[in-house]
Amino acid sequence: MPKFFIPGPLPGLNEMIDQAKGCGGRGARYARIKDQWTQTCALHALAAELKPMARVQLEFHWIERTRQRNPDNIAAAHKYILDGLVTAKVLANDGWKQVAGWSDSFEVGDRLGVWVTVEPV
Repeated sequence: MPKFFIPGPLPGLNEMIDQAKGCGGRGARYARIKDQWTQTCALHALAAELKPMARVQLEFHWIERTRQRNPDNIAAAHKYILDGLVTAKVLANDGWKQVAGWSDSFEVGDRLGVWVTVEPV
């Protein structure tokens, strides 16, 4: 199964909310961070030479330095990864027709980031 690694840590939900609240509520900082991380995720998908897929099942294996961030906070970065797969043209879109579902697992380790396994279905 195709698999790639995105070094991190990726921003979590708390960071996303913090960025969206800035700039008088216009979200300009969020737009910049979203674009940055979407492009980063796309570059790692392209480097893994993933081929276009019509529909996928995803596995995310998140590696954090500590257990300080909650899993739901960490996994909010799905947004950047899915958008990155669309930007890299692995997926035509990130809607219901293209994404069958996903699973998450978490561990504490030294190599921070997320392993993404992309299984065609």
